[in-house]
Amino acid sequence: MSTSKSVRRAVRYALLSGAVATGVISTPTQAQDSESIQEVVVTGSRIRVPNLESISPVTAISEEDIQMTGKVRVEDIVNQLPQAFAAQGSSVSNGATGTATVDLRGLGAKRTLVLVNGRRLMSGTPSSFPDNSAGAADLNMIPASLIDRVEVLTGGASSVYGADAVAGVVNFIMNTRFEGVRVDANYSFYNHENDNSVADIVRDAGYQLPKGTVNGGYTKEISFLLGSNFADDRGNATFYASYRNVDELLQADYDYSACSFNSGDAFSCGGSSTSFPGRFLTVDPNTGDIAGSLTFDGAGGMRPYTGADAYNYGPLNHYQRPEERYSAGAFLNLDVTDNMTSYAEFMFMRDESVAQIAPSGSFLQQFTFSCDNPLWSDAQRQAFCGDLGLGGGDSVDILVGRRNVEGGGRQQDFTHESYRAVIGLRGDINENWSFDVYGQYGQASLSSIYYNDFSITRLGRALDVVDDGAGNVVCRSVVDGSDPTCVPWNIWTPGGVTADQLNYLQIPLIQTGKTTEKILNASVTGDLGAYGVQLPTAKSGLMVNVGAEYREESSDLIPDASYQTGDGAGQGGATLPIGGGYRVKDLFFEARLPILEDMRLADSLSAEAGYRYSDYSTDWETDTYKLGLEWAPIQGLRARASFQRAVRVPNVAELYSTQQVTLDGTIDPCAGDNPTLTLEQCIRTGVTAAQYGNITENSAAQYNGFFGGNPDLEPETADTFSVGLAFQPSFAPGLRFQVDYFDIKIEDAIQNPNADFTLLLCALNGDPDLCNRVNRDSLGSLWLTSDGYVYDVLENIGEIRTKGFDFDVGYDLDIGSAGRLGLSLKGTLLESIDTTPQAGVTYDCTGLYGAICGVPAPEWRHKMDARWRTPWAGIDLTLSWRYFDAVKRDAEDSNQYLAFLGTATGALPTDSKLGSRSYIDLTGSMSFADRYTVRVGVNNLFDKDPPLNGSDSCPTGSCNGNTWPQVYDSLGRQIFGVLTVNF
Repeated sequence: MSTSKSVRRAVRYALLSGAVATGVISTPTQAQDSESIQEVVVTGSRIRVPNLESISPVTAISEEDIQMTGKVRVEDIVNQLPQAFAAQGSSVSNGATGTATVDLRGLGAKRTLVLVNGRRLMSGTPSSFPDNSAGAADLNMIPASLIDRVEVLTGGASSVYGADAVAGVVNFIMNTRFEGVRVDANYSFYNHENDNSVADIVRDAGYQLPKGTVNGGYTKEISFLLGSNFADDRGNATFYASYRNVDELLQADYDYSACSFNSGDAFSCGGSSTSFPGRFLTVDPNTGDIAGSLTFDGAGGMRPYTGADAYNYGPLNHYQRPEERYSAGAFLNLDVTDNMTSYAEFMFMRDESVAQIAPSGSFLQQFTFSCDNPLWSDAQRQAFCGDLGLGGGDSVDILVGRRNVEGGGRQQDFTHESYRAVIGLRGDINENWSFDVYGQYGQASLSSIYYNDFSITRLGRALDVVDDGAGNVVCRSVVDGSDPTCVPWNIWTPGGVTADQLNYLQIPLIQTGKTTEKILNASVTGDLGAYGVQLPTAKSGLMVNVGAEYREESSDLIPDASYQTGDGAGQGGATLPIGGGYRVKDLFFEARLPILEDMRLADSLSAEAGYRYSDYSTDWETDTYKLGLEWAPIQGLRARASFQRAVRVPNVAELYSTQQVTLDGTIDPCAGDNPTLTLEQCIRTGVTAAQYGNITENSAAQYNGFFGGNPDLEPETADTFSVGLAFQPSFAPGLRFQVDYFDIKIEDAIQNPNADFTLLLCALNGDPDLCNRVNRDSLGSLWLTSDGYVYDVLENIGEIRTKGFDFDVGYDLDIGSAGRLGLSLKGTLLESIDTTPQAGVTYDCTGLYGAICGVPAPEWRHKMDARWRTPWAGIDLTLSWRYFDAVKRDAEDSNQYLAFLGTATGALPTDSKLGSRSYIDLTGSMSFADRYTVRVGVNNLFDKDPPLNGSDSCPTGSCNGNTWPQVYDSLGRQIFGVLTVNF
């Protein structure tokens, strides 16, 4: 075989194994003679180039970096990058989807495109709710043990990869050409000492919080990798399989999460007014207003309900969800001729995870009771009826708030089964032209069962009881025959709730669904320099890539009848079926032109351009493009700049999810005994004078919005500008310095106007358009019934913009007889992250967190590693420092619009600031006997507690257990051990 053919074969194998540029200048050790230079694919481009340079800024995580973390969950690995913000993961309980997602730049997981070997990974789960994770890929599909490296390009890349690459792409390069047998076994657990100073203060106030040492959250994973060449080394088959089992951790195990902190001047244990043994709001039969708020006095009677009676919903929430995952797959590469290679990929994953939150019950649902209720004591009858002037034969409306503590926590059991298949053919047409054509199919199926929730319909029947004339208390529905199976719910007598009652009231809620993706892609790449298409000032000619793609996306979710009717008491509303999809036909083009080469002050100067035209079956037509320029005045110094236009089309949930009343907002400044806003301001939002000061406040900060999809949405567009400098001097071998400035601006953003701002701006400014969006129920509430809500349907409205600097610095040096030392730092300086949710409202979330800004967005964040390759064969040590800047509560920012939020909630000293955090990780590895490697390590070596905030600043979702566990280390120090055996 000729040398040129050998090189081409090596090139194809490099391509098929996912060789992708790291975006930094090649080190001197990478220099080779011209005959052995291999072309590689650059993340962000389909054109093969003969070096490891990328005009677009790319950050890489190597296989060794991954191994040193001891992490088995891919989202935990990616989240260590300063460009990544917290999204769905194992620490999300309330609001969990059972998936793991990545969110670049804090622009939402739906705006980050995930690739496997440069090709799309399908959506991970069907969704009926159009949140930031809807339509996002599930990282559980990625086997961590098979990752060769992860490469992250932040900023638009739609002209290369199609829609959705707005914030950037995360490209998982898998080890698809493995030879031998490898087994990896990983075991880890969390260790924590309960000695938090805030918890000590709460404990001193009389609350029972855990003490001592916590050991738990045990994780076991074993993976198997088998690969072999065949057909005289013309092909390779690689097979993998893995199994993971993760134990649960409850918030009850930690002193800073075992109670739900109330915000204020000092933390105290708080919780939900849907309490135990119960809270009861009586309705005045004459006015329809709330007449009283009562609870049991412990002696068969009733007394006024106070904040001290709130139910602590924290302990039963998962701090880490239990999980069991199986994955398997295979990769096949085969040279069918000297110039043509076929390839195939198959990946399968089955993951089961359970999300547990506090018990269900009657969440202040309104029911009608007879004043002759045979289960009431005389004192209870007097409190519920007599005090309102009602007597025998009359009826009274009561809002019942009572937790199902007897039945335990609500559990949603998620099972995802996903598979992805790729088959393709790649090769050389001639010396100057090559081609790549492939087909791809991916599907993710969901089966979800929700346990221990109450049926609202059955609640009404179980509370409506009568004497059957024989001295037995039975449901009225048993007497009239409408529901012969009904069992009375006796919450009026201590210990009165029985297993039979729970068996009647508790119902499972079931939903199934799937997402499907189909892709056909074909492209050709040519070197037009062979035909004289080149500049006289350059040695290389114009490189082009031209292709077409056809893609189908669909999603279906089918909830059962109980979901669809909203019969689940703890669901916050109905979950309705959704189905739909679209088809898109793309034509794309890319070019790279050397302008100057080997000239004074221009070792190289090149430009690149790309364009993609997309035609959607939904009558959208989009144009995306990119322009880039790189200049290396001398070897080792390179400047680059690029501009990219990206698009994101509405996903199925955003288009087709049913508009309905659901939990949405976080405030009502007109609720409570002493409203924050004045009577005049509250009247603008629909409050009557009689209701002012008598509207029940939601202690969990959850209010209704009329929310949902919008079939009239249009694609959103994003412009990304980046400029960077890379320096890798010859006088300091092993040193690299890279800095990149990014500016991403999304226009016509698909988002909701934000119910909180709509409510506040209406109250403060009296804008009639906004005030018409506020609908209060007959009690003046925005949460007690579905008649109270703020209209907040998705629109193409406003914009989102983020700017900042990325730093990537490293120095690898010999330290003589002491071995070799490698230093690296990856950091991001966030300049701004501006959001305009509706006309006239813009705020910057840099350095903030909270109900509006959500996940903490520190101004500076970094990860620094020091790796010592000792002179003792096979022994390495790595010390890492992860740092997060302090952030402050959004409602206390100087921005006038965020200050509106402060108007509603007031100053909360407990939540004003989340302090900076430094986490130290230490890992050691030893290889011996040519086949064994042992790694042991500790993440969060010093067991640093996370910063804490109360429930007023803790929106449902990624905030959990009084902190942000997908951001900070909330579970203590993680101790791990990994054994790798190569055969």
